[in-house]
Amino acid sequence: MITTATNTLTVTAKKIKREGNRQHFMVQEHYHPLPTVLTDFFAIKLHDFIRIRPLPSGRKRTAPELIYFILKITTQARISCHIAIVALIYIERCKAALPKNAIGDQDTIHRIFVASLLVASKYLHGTCWAHSQQPYDGQSQLAEDEIPVWLNNARMADICSRFYTLKEINQLELSFLNLIQYECFVHPMEVHDYLMKHRQDLLL
Repeated sequence: MITTATNTLTVTAKKIKREGNRQHFMVQEHYHPLPTVLTDFFAIKLHDFIRIRPLPSGRKRTAPELIYFILKITTQARISCHIAIVALIYIERCKAALPKNAIGDQDTIHRIFVASLLVASKYLHGTCWAHSQQPYDGQSQLAEDEIPVWLNNARMADICSRFYTLKEINQLELSFLNLIQYECFVHPMEVHDYLMKHRQDLLL
């Protein structure tokens, strides 16, 4: 069952690589940004996540433009195919846990996005998919853009330094975990089913 789901992810990566202007969907020897079809899908899912509270009259928006934020974070964090899909599954769980009348602030979906990537990266460390983004030992002679590093709160805070402090990263991660009731386990077949469900959206 695990082999089946892993093979599905491998085939999926190859298909999206063909459809995504020859961009790789997996972290291998060199990191390649996620293809547009996946970053756009993140944006769609986040826009549908929660109703946003209107800004008071005269107040300017401070949250960054969503697609820019997604591209910045996924690229600088070197997010892999596997982390992205698990993060999307977490976002779906989180949305299901929200009250029907929930209303978010201007950066609520940005916080959800950051937390989902952080938790997904931590969860995948040590699973059968961990080969997609191995931790760096600090000794190998690699260029900076070749070093796949697992996310931790300090590194995420550094990536998000223009937007969130380490204290805020810690808090948004805790809030996210509370929303999904710490249900971080993702069965390989759940990944398979998610990919099949959204195969048209992801051009599979």
